Amino acid sequence: MRQLVEVSHQRGMTRTGWIVALVRSRLASPVQHSPNEHDALRAIVRELNRIGGNINQIARAANTSVLQGRAVEPDLTAIEEARLVIERELAQLRNALHGNADYWDGRR
Repeated sequence: MRQLVEVSHQRGMTRTGWIVALVRSRLASPVQHSPNEHDALRAIVRELNRIGGNINQIARAANTSVLQGRAVEPDLTAIEEARLVIERELAQLRNALHGNADYWDGRR
């Protein structure tokens, strides 16, 4: 019982909530996230959407330049910075999912 209380507290959930999450994960029900995980996932989704919008703008500008006969010279520094941001966001996503009841059933 002590371990159950400790684990549920670490996840920001009640003991009952954690037990429900475990049972639901075994019954293939929707994933159960703690409030902190919900907040982290929302922030990650917002950031990834911004990145996607930026990538679309870059592609549009490159296509326009090519159609106008201008050479496209990529800014490798900016690309590397974007790659690092994406890696950071994905790491945060993995951390938010790490320890979730359904994470351990082999579907990684």
